[in-house]
Amino acid sequence: MSAPTASLAASIAAADRATAIGAPDEPRRPPRLDGNERQQRRTARIAGALYLAIFVLGPFVYFYVPGELFHDDAATTAAEISANTGLFTAGIIAETMIVGVEIALAGLLWQLFRPVSQALALSSSLARVGEAFVQTVSVLLAGAVLIAVDRGGLSGLDADQRGETIGFLVDLMGFGVMVWGLLFGLHLLLLGVLVRRSELMPRSIGALLMLAGGGYLAQSYAHIVDPDLDGVFENLVVVLSVPGELAFAGYLLFRGVRRQRSLPELTR
Repeated sequence: MSAPTASLAASIAAADRATAIGAPDEPRRPPRLDGNERQQRRTARIAGALYLAIFVLGPFVYFYVPGELFHDDAATTAAEISANTGLFTAGIIAETMIVGVEIALAGLLWQLFRPVSQALALSSSLARVGEAFVQTVSVLLAGAVLIAVDRGGLSGLDADQRGETIGFLVDLMGFGVMVWGLLFGLHLLLLGVLVRRSELMPRSIGALLMLAGGGYLAQSYAHIVDPDLDGVFENLVVVLSVPGELAFAGYLLFRGVRRQRSLPELTR
């Protein structure tokens, strides 16, 4: 090897060593998202927005309206609904909106989590669709109450009979809440398992969702066994469910989902 060639080779080797050891790295750009990842994040953010919509509509439908209108005495309940048909109708409209959001969420969450486990994702989403079906039945019962109170649907009955019938329909609506609570609790348990198995968000959110699901199941079964336990378990559900559901919805809306290190194969 000639002297100039040897000198050039030595210079290149020295430059390589300097780059490897002491030369500053160029700033790294975040990796570009491919089309599937961008779509996944859009889906996650839409799901997060819909989930937060339920946080707005749910307390109005399931806490405020019943608290204002429903009483232990059937005649008093009928009188309150008759005097506040606008509020009762608003509750019906809001619940129909919740039904639509629940069905849309079931589809979006299935799309997000089916790469983790097709069977679990489908089961979780079917439980949420079942919840929406029971809520639809509740809307029908509420419509029957509205017809009875505001449109003379029970005009052939005396006042006591009308009050008892309306009270019975309202009790069925309340029991329906416990039934869809069972389905929603199952949905959250399965969703929590999916979150913990995936790389889409922190595993701690999955654990919180599983706690929330357990709370809903406990409340629903407690009501079936003894309705007098409702007050205790209602507080338990709030404590167990709000942190997990808010964390899940907020992460979907503001973060989307994590970029996965590797695409999991579809599992059954």
